[in-house]
Amino acid sequence: MAHVQYKTFGQLSFSDYEVFSSVPPHPFWSRVEEVLDFSFADELCEPLYSSKGQRPYAPSLKLKIHFAQRYHDYSDREMEMAILYHLHVKRFLGVPVAFNGFDHSTLGLDRDRLGSALFDACHHHVLAQAFAKGLWGKEGDRWLIDSFHTYANIAKVGGYRLIQQGILQIIHHIKRTYPKLYTNLGQDCALKSFQKQLSDQTPEKDRLVLFSRLVVEAYSLLHWLESEKVIPLFWTWEKSGQQLRCLELQATLFQILQENTKPIDPEKPKGAEKEQLQYQELSKKEKPQDRIRSAYDPEIRSGHKSKSLKFTGDKIQVLESREHGLILNIEPIPGNEWDGERLVPMVEEVINGHGIVPEQLIGDSSYGTGENRERIQEMKILMTAPIQKSSNPTGLLESDWFVYDGNLDEVTCPQGHSTSKKVRNNVSQGYQFKYEGKICQVCPLFEQCTTNKKGRTVFISDYYEIMEQGRSYNLTEAGKDSLRARYDVERTNNEVANHHGLRKPRTRGRESLRISSKLTAMVINLKIMVKKLAGPIKPFYRYKNCENRVKAPVCPN
Repeated sequence: MAHVQYKTFGQLSFSDYEVFSSVPPHPFWSRVEEVLDFSFADELCEPLYSSKGQRPYAPSLKLKIHFAQRYHDYSDREMEMAILYHLHVKRFLGVPVAFNGFDHSTLGLDRDRLGSALFDACHHHVLAQAFAKGLWGKEGDRWLIDSFHTYANIAKVGGYRLIQQGILQIIHHIKRTYPKLYTNLGQDCALKSFQKQLSDQTPEKDRLVLFSRLVVEAYSLLHWLESEKVIPLFWTWEKSGQQLRCLELQATLFQILQENTKPIDPEKPKGAEKEQLQYQELSKKEKPQDRIRSAYDPEIRSGHKSKSLKFTGDKIQVLESREHGLILNIEPIPGNEWDGERLVPMVEEVINGHGIVPEQLIGDSSYGTGENRERIQEMKILMTAPIQKSSNPTGLLESDWFVYDGNLDEVTCPQGHSTSKKVRNNVSQGYQFKYEGKICQVCPLFEQCTTNKKGRTVFISDYYEIMEQGRSYNLTEAGKDSLRARYDVERTNNEVANHHGLRKPRTRGRESLRISSKLTAMVINLKIMVKKLAGPIKPFYRYKNCENRVKAPVCPN
């Protein structure tokens, strides 16, 4: 493969040097290239470009632009203006003062072209350079993991508006990308209800009628796209990517209909006319929890960060070095996904990529499940996390009052009665130990223990022993110190979420959020590298001689 030649600016002119030299050093941008070599991006992204034709701008330059954009939390349009007028940014990029080569659309297209996988590779290249400079990876390091929630860039809508969004997505996509198919759509489908808006003043009877008509039109649109007349035309779509996008939009609309509507008379014959079909919206309890919240961003889900905090968006997992503050890995996950699901893959990615194994991994209780503890322990890492307190839904005696003996495989109650009778519970990964009713009914603690006359049951997890080891470690002084250390990651979470704009992302889609997350991790790591490695910059004084400053007048007493 021929080597790709990138476009260069050559040596800056004397006027450029004159302008840049008149600008005082920036406390961050003037020190970045002292600690990081961006040239790795040129080789990493070389397969994306052709060696023939016009020379492209160097990927290292574009990575610097994306990096500066995340640092300042600029939109694409704001970054376009910064490239034009921000002299500190121009000097950091190494472009002439008169350079105006990038517009906002170019920045977005370049991010999509690279994709999150290449930005993830760039993140690990930055980590590798930090490791080579001795900023992390030393013995005795402890890793912290936590997540924070984001608020999606969508409007919360009801079922009626959600179906309208799904219909409009399909119609607008066909109109933009396949005019011939759109012409046939206008001739064959008389879609009218999808444009009607509902208001609070709309009578309930009219609301039900409009909702039913909208659902019928949505199903009619999907049926038309699958009809014998349209299929030959549909599969002659020249742009396969746009064709695939249309199929995805159809699947999204169908899922929205399934999750939010039901026929009023499900026994109606299949041959009934469309006007005779009637639909109604499902109640909130009937709708699935894992349902689409927006047709414009179908990956978004609603979740709970705590018992009182509910949000619609994604969660971002952050894995960092406690001793050095560097972000080792960062990943967005659905808002309704359990936090501990991605723990092991995130840790394994860093270990396999850099060959560094920490001494300890610290997280909150959602990461400290028995399965996670067992898998982390297999990596010879000490897993430390609070133990979730088990609760009895009946409000009676907790399972903690019962003692399990692994050698005898039996459970002993507070009154000293033991049982080895058990039944497998595959869903909860453990065994349900059962006491006989005749023993429980004569026990003085019977009314405080259970309401089941057949006897008390106690669940013992497959990970009982490893959980007890974790509980014992948490009571030691070392364990208490480790649990206090886990709060250090909150400082990084605050910086990522609030200082760099990930609490309320401008983008839509988890792929775009992953790109923003990887860039933010690089920004934070580079700030730490500059702070620890770069030399200090002398402060800029407006007056060279402080004695010549004009002093403010002092009011006489």
